[in-house]
Amino acid sequence: MKNFSDLLENSFCDRFNGYRYMTTVGNAPFKTAFFVNAAVNIPFSITATLANALVIISIWRSRSLRTPANMFLIGLALSDLGIGLFVQPFFIAHSISFAKQGTANFTCISAAALTITAAFLSVVSFKTVTAISVERYLSLRLHLRYEDVVTMKRVRLILAVIWLWSGIFAIIWVVYVPSYKSYNFATGIVLCLVISTVAYVKIYCIARSHQRQIESQQVAADPNRLRMRRRTKSACNMFLVYCVLLCCYLPYSICLAVGKFTGYKTWNWIAINFTLTIVNINSSINPLIYCYRMREIRKAMSHTLYIAILRRTKAK
Repeated sequence: MKNFSDLLENSFCDRFNGYRYMTTVGNAPFKTAFFVNAAVNIPFSITATLANALVIISIWRSRSLRTPANMFLIGLALSDLGIGLFVQPFFIAHSISFAKQGTANFTCISAAALTITAAFLSVVSFKTVTAISVERYLSLRLHLRYEDVVTMKRVRLILAVIWLWSGIFAIIWVVYVPSYKSYNFATGIVLCLVISTVAYVKIYCIARSHQRQIESQQVAADPNRLRMRRRTKSACNMFLVYCVLLCCYLPYSICLAVGKFTGYKTWNWIAINFTLTIVNINSSINPLIYCYRMREIRKAMSHTLYIAILRRTKAK
């Protein structure tokens, strides 16, 4: 009777072109590159885990920060936390395992764990970033009606749907590969990018129109205008998050597309794995953006760190 590892290797891993390529070529051409790549991921895994945990705790423990916009931010930080806590350790284990022993049973198990968690959390990240772009657009478009339409209850419901839908979507993609082709998965990602891009273009148009109104009227800023200015700044901050996401995913997408259309080669497979590290690093960059661009969150994070250090000092 076949054990679980043999069954997994025959029914799961062999269906992936990349794994079949690794099995055919062996680990000799990739040893150094995979060991280096694993070493690079270790500090970023720790950074992504600790920094995103700090963001989540800091926002949640401050009542003034529990807004619909920041609730979406918590959702994005949760997916980044998952990448630091699960995806990167699986990636490190998979890289070291393949470099040492080739496509052994454990390498297949680590590849399965990496594929499932990475597919799930990448979909969550893209959908959450898309939801944030729409929410920022509504904050400017609805203006005074925003708080009546975008409520905490609705945001929590949207986040729950995103996580549930992403989980189902990732499982379908993983279980039914290759019959469920990769371009179906890519179509969903492209749709998210289109929605986000359209939302930010509309945000830019609204912000420009608002600025022209202020310049033509030449009156002192009232509370409504100050509110619009804050929301415009918040939209700019999240646009930066969106741009960083694109920059981190673009090299990996290009290398993966080249491999699928022209066939995998040694240089291409090494490039895919290093660009996947860039994708993972995105989860460490996002908390830095929040801290640098958002004063309230920066203060909350500093206060949380201060309390944690003070309690540890007192405990000693």
